[in-house]
Amino acid sequence: MRSCCRFLAVISLSISALASDLTVRVLDPRSAAVPGAQVELFSAGSDRATAISNTTGQGTVHFREVPTGDLRVRVLAPGFAEQSRAVVNEAEVTITLTLAVATETVTVSATRTAARTDESGASIESLSGAELDTIRPVAANDALRFLPGAIVASSGQRGGLGSLFVRGGDSRYNKVIVDGVPVNDPGGTFDFGTLPLFEEDRVEFLRGAQSTLYGSDAMTSVVQTWSRIGNTPVPELRFGADAGNYGTENGYASLAGANGRFDYNVFGNQFNTSGSGPNDDYSNSLEGANLGAKLNDWASLRLRTRHDNSVSGVQNEWNFNGTNVLTMHGTTYTVLPDLDQRARQNNFLSSLELAINGPSRLQQRIAGFDYTLHRTNIDAIRQN
Repeated sequence: MRSCCRFLAVISLSISALASDLTVRVLDPRSAAVPGAQVELFSAGSDRATAISNTTGQGTVHFREVPTGDLRVRVLAPGFAEQSRAVVNEAEVTITLTLAVATETVTVSATRTAARTDESGASIESLSGAELDTIRPVAANDALRFLPGAIVASSGQRGGLGSLFVRGGDSRYNKVIVDGVPVNDPGGTFDFGTLPLFEEDRVEFLRGAQSTLYGSDAMTSVVQTWSRIGNTPVPELRFGADAGNYGTENGYASLAGANGRFDYNVFGNQFNTSGSGPNDDYSNSLEGANLGAKLNDWASLRLRTRHDNSVSGVQNEWNFNGTNVLTMHGTTYTVLPDLDQRARQNNFLSSLELAINGPSRLQQRIAGFDYTLHRTNIDAIRQN
């Protein structure tokens, strides 16, 4: 009996010696954690991953019962170059990523999964979170102007209709996705002039027909945005305000961070302007959140939600080359601006995504979303 117990103990010790846990920590060039990075584990001499997982909000991923011996870890993250490193009998590994050059930018829109731009075979451009912070766009139409191949037309001033034209197609031929939720109106129409981009981490612009991946309304392009994921162990509070002429005021605040398996980002933005003409004011308020949880080593859950409410004055056509006098067919008309017409858009969207990383390269994503748009136009009826 004692011999049997000794034999079983030796076997259990041998098995434990052949397998151990491995923790991989992924950092950016400034030593900040990189959440959501895809980490792949390979055996020596194999090109097929034995395990795939994504980093938590603190930039770590934990592999259990990893065989001892020569291993290789590869990390893929949007905006960073692919990084690989050999692992030999180590319990913890830290990998510092470098920024990707243009040919190594990771894209999601072109293939629905993370892939390098030069491997996607698609015409794609993107704006990073740092670039958006530099541009400081009031709405999406301000940012899209900086992307090659995007022709943006805006009617009027702030709050006016913002339309996107790509490769000679109509403005209704663009698929627009915000935090995983399609936001086009029936028929493809979308107003880029009232879509705020505060706390957006990335904007991707995919040119060309993409109906095979996104449906019949993606005939000329796909525009996709993602809100920022919190990644700092210490809560990060950002707030500020600025102002300009014509009664322009802008205030914003966000609270983001990560703790263990959880990450969070709660944000809000308020923009107001009185405009340069009568009934030319515009205001837009935004509230949103991006919450994530690492359920275990192979499953993660993410909730994204945002609400924005915009109101703009509609003065109609009244200023013709500096005058409000219009002559048609020999008759002269005096046209006055509409001083009480208002256009309002109230948007709410939320999405819940469960990501499952199976063995090898098997990945599954189960998502559900809700999107509500209320558009109203208010104008008083005058009676003589």
